[in-house]
Amino acid sequence: MTVWVIAGLLGMATGVRIGWALVNKQSLVSAAMIVALGSLALVAALNWAPLTLLIDTALGWPNLAVGLSQVALIACAAGSCVMITSVASHRSAVTIRRIALLQYGLAAAVAVLTVVMFFRAGRQPEMAPAEYLVQNLGSSGMSLPWLVPLLYVMLALTLVAWAGVRHSNSTRRGRALFVFTLGIALILLASAFFLLRAVSDTPLIGVGTAVVLLGSAMTVVGAGSLLPTVEDWFAGRRELQLIEPLKSELERRQPDIGIGVRPRGPLVFRVAEGLSRISDALFLEATAAQRQRPVAADGDESVEDESVEDEYARPDVAPVKQARVIAEWIYAGRSGGAEAAQFPGPQWLRQPDSYSDREWIIEIARQYRDLGG
Repeated sequence: MTVWVIAGLLGMATGVRIGWALVNKQSLVSAAMIVALGSLALVAALNWAPLTLLIDTALGWPNLAVGLSQVALIACAAGSCVMITSVASHRSAVTIRRIALLQYGLAAAVAVLTVVMFFRAGRQPEMAPAEYLVQNLGSSGMSLPWLVPLLYVMLALTLVAWAGVRHSNSTRRGRALFVFTLGIALILLASAFFLLRAVSDTPLIGVGTAVVLLGSAMTVVGAGSLLPTVEDWFAGRRELQLIEPLKSELERRQPDIGIGVRPRGPLVFRVAEGLSRISDALFLEATAAQRQRPVAADGDESVEDESVEDEYARPDVAPVKQARVIAEWIYAGRSGGAEAAQFPGPQWLRQPDSYSDREWIIEIARQYRDLGG
């Protein structure tokens, strides 16, 4: 049951990456993540005893599922290595793609050599994967097929762990990378246990301990891969609730902004659509308010010059205070329309340098919600 929980978690993470790749532009990093997560899910599934027996019986070679697990682990290491080197590299796209092809080529060569050595080791009685590991790791002549894949996996995952720690940060994607890297480090540690067992036959390192560590590592990798999706979902729900009061008020004043749009769809699209409506409505409200402002008397050029100058001058206040002024303008005119409140000027709508378009609209919505209690 535990094996299928791990496999299901990794399968879900793989499905999310496939869905992301289908919706967005396909990239080398997305493909590498799909290879890494899908291969690790296959490793977990192949260690379920009934599936192992089914594969061995169908393909006519005992314990073949264990050999396929080795190949899948090599593919996971290759995909992880391609992913992290592509993210960390500052070279051109053509160069990064060539490096990725070289990495996949090396992994394919190691996988072929592993399969050849597995079949050359001969047939053994059918047994569970854990029992197979106990019987073969540490036995002279039997452990040789394990040395090549384990050495490759350790080399590749060492690079992944080093680069992952180096590029982790406090951002949403940086936190996910850190959790993913932690799982990779645990896989690296489990591989080191298997390697020590294969070359030394020491009784101090049990195969069961390494298997449990590997299962825990796969769970952490799956959790790290799903973390951005989970955080995006919760953040999207919060942002929808945050912008709803301001969006509803502006839609009441400017009902035309909702024409031709679809309110249903993925959460991230619904948030982006709501922010777009607010931005359009604020522009229309500001345009209408400027038409209502008093016109300078004929010949009074100084007043006109000052007015134009004020329109393009950035307010010398904190961004939160600037957003508060805009929110107060909208809030004061909620019953009688924008003309019931004094428009502070177009310069107040200009986003501060430290804010993106999205962050600026959300900050205005946050201040508006605070005004409404």
